[in-house]
Amino acid sequence: MIDLKAMLPIFSSVFMAELGDKTQLATVCFMAGGGGAKMEVFVASAGALVLSTFLAVLCGAAIGRIVPPHFLKIGAGVIFMVMGALFIRQGRGGRPEEASGSEGGGHEA
Repeated sequence: MIDLKAMLPIFSSVFMAELGDKTQLATVCFMAGGGGAKMEVFVASAGALVLSTFLAVLCGAAIGRIVPPHFLKIGAGVIFMVMGALFIRQGRGGRPEEASGSEGGGHEA
């Protein structure tokens, strides 16, 4: 039987994480740009989310058998921090290829 109390924090976390993310913005853009009827856009977007979530559950189950939960939490935190730093850098106009240090002492063509 499904435990609704166990599902609530999962639902809340995923729902809040998805608000305003690239997936939601892409869906808004498809609808605003005349990418299809409301039901078509909804079904296609929902189907994509269901499939990607299904794959995440399968991968998580497989990884969870190999890697202890403590290390998974640390790894997820590190990945989120790195991605956040990259997004901030990108938002400030930086590009990943600039990380090679071409600003000071590089040769200009």
